[in-house]
Amino acid sequence: MPRTSAAGDAEIPGGRRRPPPPVERVAPGVWSVPVPLPTGPAYVLVYLFETDAGPFLVDAGWDTDEAWDALRAGLAAAGTRVEDVRGVIVTHAHTDHYGLAGRVRAASGAWVALHERDVPLLAAAERDPAGRLAATLGRAGAPPRLAARLTGRVRGRPAPAGLPHPDRLLHDRDLLRLPGLDLRVLWTPGHSPGHVCLWDEGRRLLLSGDHVLPEHAVGLHEPAPGRADPLGDYLRSLDLLAGLDPAEVLPAHEHRFTGLDARLGALRRHHRRRLAQVAGALRVGAVHAWDIAAAVTWHRPFDELRGFALRAALQDTLACLALLDARGLVRCEPGPPDRWYPRV
Repeated sequence: MPRTSAAGDAEIPGGRRRPPPPVERVAPGVWSVPVPLPTGPAYVLVYLFETDAGPFLVDAGWDTDEAWDALRAGLAAAGTRVEDVRGVIVTHAHTDHYGLAGRVRAASGAWVALHERDVPLLAAAERDPAGRLAATLGRAGAPPRLAARLTGRVRGRPAPAGLPHPDRLLHDRDLLRLPGLDLRVLWTPGHSPGHVCLWDEGRRLLLSGDHVLPEHAVGLHEPAPGRADPLGDYLRSLDLLAGLDPAEVLPAHEHRFTGLDARLGALRRHHRRRLAQVAGALRVGAVHAWDIAAAVTWHRPFDELRGFALRAALQDTLACLALLDARGLVRCEPGPPDRWYPRV
């Protein structure tokens, strides 16, 4: 995974993958367990909390046999077993975080917790991913032949199945009282509608999920036509964390880091630059999200993006347009394809 500048102005790419780090004891009673992913970044970091009642996990990993074996081995290296896990707190419903929660629950009887706003994503993950991609490409004005080719690739893959409904629903500011451990739920939508960070005030640790990573800016969820503003939500969620001053941030990808407020500032600047590029493309006559995205600076040229990276670029462009719309700066003529114009 290529490193970005200190300003943090790149997305998680799907190119060169760095090897996973070792299982680590990151604080008294807290372990970091890397679990490999079949696509995108090389691994997700699952965090293990030791408590008087047994271990609890934050996130679980993608549901593959390789990931399952790595999770079991990682917990063994930390001195415990999957069968001993009492609960799994999932930062958001994306497959790389939620996928193995069902296997952990089946093996241990652990409860699974997720924010209520992400529950609909569990069913959506199993329903017609090719159809959803085709709708996104159609809204964006993608070239028809390319759209058909991209959709065909997705149609040939099996959709994830068996994602378990959570046993507990999380809400903003909930205090999860576990034996010997309190975790505060901080609702931080943007990357997904129900993304949460977790604040361990006793150790002054922030588990940031995908909301804040040390090197890259994560993608935003696709706005629903006429109602969602994921970028606005994301920026407000960054402000929510300002001044928290954790001793260390434990993200779900890349590596632990300090200096949260500086990182929040870098992410704000990144999104201001992106918004400016989208607005500039509109001013020079681009009207479809596909053409607007082509005028934006990504981690590689737009016409070289493929698969997950291409979809993420389109979703981020649509999120920028939704924020400009919410601010009254653009208007949309619904399609497909949708047509976007600056307001004069």
